[in-house]
Amino acid sequence: MRIFEPPDDKFRASIGAFIVNKKRNAILTFERISRKGSRQLPQGGIKLYEEPLDGIYRELFEETGLEKKDIKFLGEYPEWIVYELPEKFRSKKHGRGATQKFFYFEFIGDELKLDLKNVRDEQFSEYYWVEPTDIVNKTVDFRKSGYKKIIKYFEKTFKNKD
Repeated sequence: MRIFEPPDDKFRASIGAFIVNKKRNAILTFERISRKGSRQLPQGGIKLYEEPLDGIYRELFEETGLEKKDIKFLGEYPEWIVYELPEKFRSKKHGRGATQKFFYFEFIGDELKLDLKNVRDEQFSEYYWVEPTDIVNKTVDFRKSGYKKIIKYFEKTFKNKD
Protein backbone atom coordinates (compact mmCIF):
# COMPACT_ATOMS: atom_id res chain seq x y z
CA MET A 1 0.00 0.00 0.00
CA ARG A 2 1.30 3.42 -0.96
CA ILE A 3 0.76 6.45 1.27
CA PHE A 4 0.57 9.80 -0.48
CA GLU A 5 1.63 13.06 1.05
CA PRO A 6 -0.89 15.89 0.74
CA PRO A 7 0.03 18.29 -2.04
CA ASP A 8 1.83 21.52 -1.30
CA ASP A 9 -0.86 23.55 -3.03
CA LYS A 10 -3.13 24.07 0.00
CA PHE A 11 -3.73 27.35 1.82
CA ARG A 12 -2.79 27.30 5.51
CA ALA A 13 -5.34 28.53 8.07
CA SER A 14 -3.70 31.24 10.14
CA ILE A 15 -4.29 34.25 12.37
CA GLY A 16 -2.80 37.73 12.68
CA ALA A 17 -2.74 40.58 15.20
CA PHE A 18 -3.05 44.32 14.57
CA ILE A 19 -1.85 45.91 17.83
CA VAL A 20 -2.22 49.66 18.35
CA ASN A 21 -0.84 51.96 21.02
CA LYS A 22 -3.12 53.72 23.52
CA LYS A 23 -3.49 56.77 21.26
CA ARG A 24 -4.37 54.42 18.39
CA ASN A 25 -2.04 56.27 16.02
CA ALA A 26 0.73 53.65 15.77
CA ILE A 27 0.86 49.88 15.30
CA LEU A 28 3.31 47.31 16.58
CA THR A 29 5.33 45.74 13.75
CA PHE A 30 8.19 43.28 13.72
CA GLU A 31 11.27 42.67 11.61
CA ARG A 32 11.89 39.01 10.83
CA ILE A 33 15.31 37.58 11.60
CA SER A 34 15.34 35.99 8.15
CA ARG A 35 14.26 39.10 6.21
CA LYS A 36 16.12 42.22 7.36
CA GLY A 37 14.39 45.46 6.44
CA SER A 38 11.02 43.77 5.94
CA ARG A 39 8.32 44.20 8.57
CA GLN A 40 5.17 42.31 9.36
CA LEU A 41 2.37 41.98 11.87
CA PRO A 42 2.49 39.02 14.28
CA GLN A 43 0.82 35.98 12.74
CA GLY A 44 0.95 32.21 12.63
CA GLY A 45 -0.84 28.98 11.88
CA ILE A 46 -3.93 27.74 13.66
CA LYS A 47 -3.51 24.36 15.33
CA LEU A 48 -5.99 21.56 14.79
CA TYR A 49 -9.14 22.15 16.92
CA GLU A 50 -7.90 25.58 18.04
CA GLU A 51 -10.23 28.57 17.92
CA PRO A 52 -8.72 31.48 15.96
CA LEU A 53 -8.76 33.92 18.92
CA ASP A 54 -7.06 31.33 21.15
CA GLY A 55 -4.53 30.81 18.37
CA ILE A 56 -3.53 34.47 18.16
CA TYR A 57 -3.06 34.68 21.93
CA ARG A 58 -0.80 31.61 21.71
CA GLU A 59 1.14 32.99 18.74
CA LEU A 60 1.64 36.37 20.40
CA PHE A 61 3.05 34.72 23.50
CA GLU A 62 5.29 32.31 21.56
CA GLU A 63 6.71 34.94 19.17
CA THR A 64 6.68 38.17 21.22
CA GLY A 65 6.18 37.22 24.88
CA LEU A 66 2.95 39.24 25.05
CA GLU A 67 0.19 37.80 27.23
CA LYS A 68 -3.55 38.49 27.37
CA LYS A 69 -2.99 40.95 30.22
CA ASP A 70 -0.73 43.04 27.94
CA ILE A 71 -3.36 43.66 25.27
CA LYS A 72 -7.01 44.67 25.18
CA PHE A 73 -9.20 42.94 22.60
CA LEU A 74 -10.93 45.47 20.29
CA GLY A 75 -12.51 43.22 17.66
CA GLU A 76 -11.85 41.27 14.51
CA TYR A 77 -11.72 41.85 10.79
CA PRO A 78 -15.06 40.55 9.46
CA GLU A 79 -13.63 38.34 6.69
CA TRP A 80 -10.77 35.93 6.17
CA ILE A 81 -7.92 37.44 4.14
CA VAL A 82 -6.15 35.25 1.60
CA TYR A 83 -2.68 35.67 0.15
CA GLU A 84 -0.70 33.48 -2.21
CA LEU A 85 3.00 32.93 -1.64
CA PRO A 86 5.52 33.28 -4.45
CA GLU A 87 6.75 29.82 -5.46
CA LYS A 88 10.14 30.31 -3.79
CA PHE A 89 8.43 30.68 -0.36
CA ARG A 90 6.09 27.67 -0.68
CA SER A 91 6.77 24.63 1.47
CA LYS A 92 5.11 21.62 3.00
CA LYS A 93 4.42 23.63 6.17
CA HIS A 94 3.21 26.86 4.51
CA GLY A 95 1.69 25.39 1.36
CA ARG A 96 0.57 27.73 -1.39
CA GLY A 97 -0.31 30.62 0.93
CA ALA A 98 -2.57 31.47 3.82
CA THR A 99 -6.10 32.37 4.71
CA GLN A 100 -5.97 34.60 7.78
CA LYS A 101 -8.31 35.88 10.45
CA PHE A 102 -7.05 39.20 11.86
CA PHE A 103 -7.78 40.52 15.33
CA TYR A 104 -7.41 44.06 16.65
CA PHE A 105 -5.85 44.79 20.04
CA GLU A 106 -4.73 47.80 22.04
CA PHE A 107 -1.39 47.48 23.80
CA ILE A 108 -1.85 48.12 27.54
CA GLY A 109 1.23 46.34 28.88
CA ASP A 110 4.83 47.22 29.64
CA GLU A 111 6.89 47.78 26.50
CA LEU A 112 10.00 46.61 28.33
CA LYS A 113 8.44 43.14 28.33
CA LEU A 114 8.95 42.87 24.57
CA ASP A 115 12.16 40.85 24.80
CA LEU A 116 12.33 39.08 21.46
CA LYS A 117 15.46 37.11 22.38
CA ASN A 118 13.75 35.22 25.23
CA VAL A 119 10.66 33.86 23.55
CA ARG A 120 9.67 30.30 22.72
CA ASP A 121 9.69 30.78 18.93
CA GLU A 122 12.37 33.33 18.05
CA GLN A 123 11.39 34.78 14.65
CA PHE A 124 11.82 38.52 15.08
CA SER A 125 14.93 40.64 15.58
CA GLU A 126 13.33 44.03 16.30
CA TYR A 127 9.99 45.67 16.92
CA TYR A 128 8.79 49.09 15.82
CA TRP A 129 5.82 51.37 16.46
CA VAL A 130 4.82 52.88 13.12
CA GLU A 131 1.91 54.68 11.51
CA PRO A 132 -0.48 52.06 10.13
CA THR A 133 0.23 52.90 6.48
CA ASP A 134 3.99 52.45 7.02
CA ILE A 135 3.59 48.68 7.36
CA VAL A 136 2.36 48.50 3.76
CA ASN A 137 5.57 50.13 2.53
CA LYS A 138 7.85 47.86 4.58
CA THR A 139 6.28 44.45 4.06
CA VAL A 140 6.66 41.86 1.32
CA ASP A 141 4.45 42.35 -1.73
CA PHE A 142 2.17 39.37 -1.14
CA ARG A 143 0.99 40.81 2.23
CA LYS A 144 0.31 44.40 1.07
CA SER A 145 -3.26 43.94 -0.17
CA GLY A 146 -4.39 42.25 3.06
CA TYR A 147 -2.69 44.87 5.22
CA LYS A 148 -4.43 47.66 3.31
CA LYS A 149 -7.80 46.03 4.01
CA ILE A 150 -7.24 45.63 7.75
CA ILE A 151 -5.90 49.20 8.05
CA LYS A 152 -8.93 50.64 6.25
CA TYR A 153 -11.31 48.67 8.49
CA PHE A 154 -9.39 49.73 11.61
CA GLU A 155 -9.58 53.40 10.67
CA LYS A 156 -13.30 53.14 10.02
CA THR A 157 -14.19 51.00 13.05
CA PHE A 158 -11.71 51.42 15.92
CA LYS A 159 -9.38 54.39 15.46
CA ASN A 160 -11.42 57.06 17.26
CA LYS A 161 -13.42 54.83 19.63
CA ASP A 162 -12.92 54.20 23.31
